[in-house]
Amino acid sequence: MSELSYSIRDLENFTQIKAHTIRIWEKRYGLLTPRRTETNIRYYNDEDLKKILNIHLLYKSGHKISSIAALSESEIVQASKDLITNQAQDQSLVDSITLSILDFNGEKIKSQMLLAIEECTIDEFYEKTIVPVFKRIGQLWQVDSIDIIHEHYFSNIFREFLIYNIGRLGSKGESDKAAILFLHDTEEHEFSILLFYYLLKKAGYLCHYFGQKVPILEVKEAFNKIGPDLVVTTFVSKISDRNFKKVESELLKFSKKANVLVSGNQLNQMDKQLSKDLIFVETISHLTAIIDRDLVLTSQG
Repeated sequence: MSELSYSIRDLENFTQIKAHTIRIWEKRYGLLTPRRTETNIRYYNDEDLKKILNIHLLYKSGHKISSIAALSESEIVQASKDLITNQAQDQSLVDSITLSILDFNGEKIKSQMLLAIEECTIDEFYEKTIVPVFKRIGQLWQVDSIDIIHEHYFSNIFREFLIYNIGRLGSKGESDKAAILFLHDTEEHEFSILLFYYLLKKAGYLCHYFGQKVPILEVKEAFNKIGPDLVVTTFVSKISDRNFKKVESELLKFSKKANVLVSGNQLNQMDKQLSKDLIFVETISHLTAIIDRDLVLTSQG
């Protein structure tokens, strides 16, 4: 794999430390030593990125830059590790997971995630940490500074993490509420649907998840057999307005007796309005509110 390179603006975007400040730190403290292209343009490599992320962790936690500059490379790394271990700071965890992804350190990522959910719920962890991690990965990818294999690596680790925690919920026996969850026949992205699966199962729903790329007419057969209270699907992969309307139309034909929940950033880009018979779930807290409302109505009934 060829060496990845970053501009000083890339470093600014990743750390929120102004490029002007980074240049001052370079000149005054020698914290970074940028390389130069043949046309004399400065650039930074993977080791520089890791170092500035570690410096960012320490600086943000209150360390003076002069104190950081007095540390050796190994001391900066160790101080960052100690900070992450001893402090539950969401952004620090984002930086730490990013470094672990770059190092392909899957065991460390798994242990970090397990420790994190001891301090918060999985949905809180998803919004405060996982979403920012994927945003960071996206930034790195946009500037050709991370390979697709890194994203796939972390995606599969997080998918396994969600499935593991869904399994840990166990079975709650008979349930008055049932939900069907699926991804339509051109959709592959599972994170949102698996998180919805976890939250619904935790709330006591009997969940039936049919996976990726499910033809909509096959969902009809399952719907008629199960008779669910909720049908849930998400739209993350690019989909044309025409294909979405086809899925929407077929789905609404056979699901009149259920609430149909849809989510995903593709829905924000639709030229046409969604049917009033669909419930657009914009955030995790919105889904939680829907679940709470339905459970209250059930108990009252």
